[in-house]
Amino acid sequence: MNRTSIACAATVALSLTTGAAFAQATSDQEPPSEDSNALGNHQRHVRVDIGVRTQFVRSAGLDPFASNDVMPQLTLAASYYFWAHDRLSLGGVLAFDYGARSDDARSGEATLDTRRFLLAPEARYHVLRVLALTAKVGPTLTRQDATYSGPQTQLSKTAWKAGFDATAGAAFEIFGYASGKSNKPRLWLTAEGGYGWTASNRLRLEADESAAAPQRLTPLDLGSLSLSGPLFRVTAALSFW
Repeated sequence: MNRTSIACAATVALSLTTGAAFAQATSDQEPPSEDSNALGNHQRHVRVDIGVRTQFVRSAGLDPFASNDVMPQLTLAASYYFWAHDRLSLGGVLAFDYGARSDDARSGEATLDTRRFLLAPEARYHVLRVLALTAKVGPTLTRQDATYSGPQTQLSKTAWKAGFDATAGAAFEIFGYASGKSNKPRLWLTAEGGYGWTASNRLRLEADESAAAPQRLTPLDLGSLSLSGPLFRVTAALSFW
């Protein structure tokens, strides 16, 4: 082998070695590909819910308004999850519950109308990408409108009562995208149970003196009502970012 051949072979070998080293260095500098299992906005997002809240109330004050101890309510809620670390995330929840019951009472009709407002922090822990355990506790403020309509009689009382809800449950993603970077909406099904307490309300119903005749001013006492007891809530939720 002459010197020219040896020089060519050495040049080719050096080029291959240099190319391999450059390729390795370039590969080391490239960012890793996206992990399709990363939680991303599975955790940090804005969410809106609609569903049903059912509470079991044993207070005797509910008896004039209902034939059983169940207080069903429509739930509307909005949440903002602003913090996440590993599988844990934290958000704030604003919820509104509306419900009403009515029944015959003393030759008339008794109606109870409730509007409950909740503001609470909620913690979520992702057991799986599509399954998170949830827990929240927060104060509530409930407007209670109790009315009695009878023969030539219209009595009522409106009161605001403080309380709290404490619940735990789970959220399951029934439609979404694996990528945590996807900004497309995700659909969740949530279920939670716990306990709700509301301060007692003395149901002493009175007529509106500005509109009632004197003979209709006799108050009607229906006892004390406390909208407290175990509760269960199921909602469908849409999250987006």
